[in-house]
Amino acid sequence: MSLQRQILDAEKHYQERLRAFETENVEPGGIVLVGSSHLEWFDGGRFLPGRRFVNRGIASDRLGIGDRGVLHRLDISVFDCQPSFIVFKNGANDLGELSRTGTPSMREICDAYDRVVEAIRVGAPRTPLLIVNEMPTAGRFAGVSPLVPPLNQHILQVANRHACGHMDFFCEIVDVAGELRSELTTDGLHFNDEGYALFAAKLDEYLPPMRAGADDRR
Repeated sequence: MSLQRQILDAEKHYQERLRAFETENVEPGGIVLVGSSHLEWFDGGRFLPGRRFVNRGIASDRLGIGDRGVLHRLDISVFDCQPSFIVFKNGANDLGELSRTGTPSMREICDAYDRVVEAIRVGAPRTPLLIVNEMPTAGRFAGVSPLVPPLNQHILQVANRHACGHMDFFCEIVDVAGELRSELTTDGLHFNDEGYALFAAKLDEYLPPMRAGADDRR
């Protein structure tokens, strides 16, 4: 697939997801997942049954440098949902663009990350926010891996500055070469079932405790 076709498909998918969000009837108090493909393709009902997730992941989405991205959709993706908890994970696609083309710069990516987190804290100041750091890559995506630790260092600083939760999943899944462990991925970037099972187990450590006998889906 050509790069132009990928860009067109990403734009189409982005708009389709936004239209789906507009028509979805969301009950307040859910756990909002906002990010790109790692979260869109996370089947929360399967891996963490009983939790009520509102999935606002969009595959190929970026932080918001340009006309689309998380920064430009926070109302419909987060604030309108009136969540009880927010999980934010994004940045891989910006790093992928940097790896392929040399732009945007790491500084621009970090600045965009700052703007997203700041906007979430302003728009939902009392809602707990968990920031998940970015993942190592492998195979045909291995060129992204060296860029991940610098962004993750910045992500930790952002979490500390805004008193957000910080989930370091990178260290759980990186191999000795600094790449994504092969048994956890379908293509060197996305998780398989084993990868998502690990992700779910780690994520559950940070989510609010479920009340005995209760079901978060209600």
